[in-house]
Amino acid sequence: MMKKIIILLFAIAAHQILFSQKKEIYINDNLEEISKDEYNKRNKNYRFQNIETDSVLYKVRVEHEGNGKLTTPNLNIVKKRLNIPEKNTKNIVINYYQGLDKCNEHSDTNPYVIDDIKTYTRKFKSINSNLYFVYREKNGLKNRLKKANWVDDTSGTIENLFFRMKYPCNSAIVIFSDGHYKIFRGEYIWETVLNTAKEKY
Repeated sequence: MMKKIIILLFAIAAHQILFSQKKEIYINDNLEEISKDEYNKRNKNYRFQNIETDSVLYKVRVEHEGNGKLTTPNLNIVKKRLNIPEKNTKNIVINYYQGLDKCNEHSDTNPYVIDDIKTYTRKFKSINSNLYFVYREKNGLKNRLKKANWVDDTSGTIENLFFRMKYPCNSAIVIFSDGHYKIFRGEYIWETVLNTAKEKY
């Protein structure tokens, strides 16, 4: 009798564990569902992050470097948000800060990060590209706010166009005069973005 009770209790516990686990759904950057096999394809351009809700664990396959093209109205929305005249045809480079996270929590006191702001503002100017520092929220930016003219995107205008989810550290976008763009989702290398801005579409 005792043996049957133990087996029954074990079966109930196993059942509860099975059904208390969160459902896993695999998605890409565009919030489209993908297969587990597609998610598991490893490539140096892909990163992986999780988004959790009460009942679902979304396993996201992030394309670190991507391409796209803005419609003319959306390009003009970006220019308006950054206070750029519509007729200005210089490349637009955006360093985008979505907020404080584990990846960037020490960046505001890192002298190398702060020096990069001044260095790359100068470098992008030398290749006839405008560099803009844009924030979704100020938390974690106290020192860096003093080193450049930051643009407020608390309305989420630029975030909604380019970032469907939160990415670690800063992200970057290079927008060419015809609306084509290259995006770097999450932590990036400044020189890679600079070299991209030198390209022509």
